[in-house]
Amino acid sequence: MSTRAPAHGARNFRWVARPAISSSRAERRSRSVSPTPTPHYTSTPTWGLRDVPRDPDADRSIGRVERYAANAQNLVLVTAMLLALAAFAEVFRYGILLHNRVRLISPITLAVSDALVYFAQVGALLIGLAALITSSCWLIDRRRRTFAAAGSTDPRSVRTMLLMSMLPFVRIVMPGVYLTEVVRLRGGADADVHRELTLVRIWWALWAASNALVIVQLLWNLRDSLQARADGVLLSAFVALVAAVSAVSTLAVMRRLEGRTLRGSAVSRPTRWVLASGTEQKPKQPEQQQPEEKQREDKEPEYESEAVTAS
Repeated sequence: MSTRAPAHGARNFRWVARPAISSSRAERRSRSVSPTPTPHYTSTPTWGLRDVPRDPDADRSIGRVERYAANAQNLVLVTAMLLALAAFAEVFRYGILLHNRVRLISPITLAVSDALVYFAQVGALLIGLAALITSSCWLIDRRRRTFAAAGSTDPRSVRTMLLMSMLPFVRIVMPGVYLTEVVRLRGGADADVHRELTLVRIWWALWAASNALVIVQLLWNLRDSLQARADGVLLSAFVALVAAVSAVSTLAVMRRLEGRTLRGSAVSRPTRWVLASGTEQKPKQPEQQQPEEKQREDKEPEYESEAVTAS
């Protein structure tokens, strides 16, 4: 078609009729020429002065263990908060018992105390169970990463570690063994093995004490006397407090092995300053410089006079 305007109403285009393609011919054509995928970017293109290469592990499928491990620290933190609330609730209940010896307690105060105790205990039990499962998955995932960084694979199976980390009595011993292996394997990297082993041992002692106190509390609740029940309230507060400290230490160990502090910031590595070896500059002698400076001062007027005569 011409781009010029038509003169005297004449048309500058013409119609071309083409025969329609039959269905069989269209099918043969579609079979012979297969459609190609549309070009597209896997991510939003961001060009600039500082181009960061795409992480090759970004498109890697995430397993169930890694998904559970990602929520472990948040669940441990919530568990520690609920256990601290349970300890406070038990102390508040014991204060009500002491006050009830001489005065009557209002039903509203007693209902609030019971609701606080039940909420904290049930919440800590349910969230704590989820935190135990996810923490075991975090330990498995951390071992995988550590062994992969060392150029090997974890010799322990996933099912065995999960089972050993959640059984009632075995879980007191085996998670500490798994953590110790991780810390010692990280010794080749830039990690403070002595401090990390000390932190793991402190956590191990708190973890064992917390599990032992739970057994003591269960045995104490078998007593039926009023004084035993009153003392059981204080025992429950103490057990919840130790469990809360154990949960906080668990969070500290998890973040320490990830290179972070308890608050989540990066661990500051010590810096060693080394003196650079080079040629030392000799101090200038003022007595030798004074005559040279005087000679320069004497010569400057001569240069100025010569410049004046030359002009």
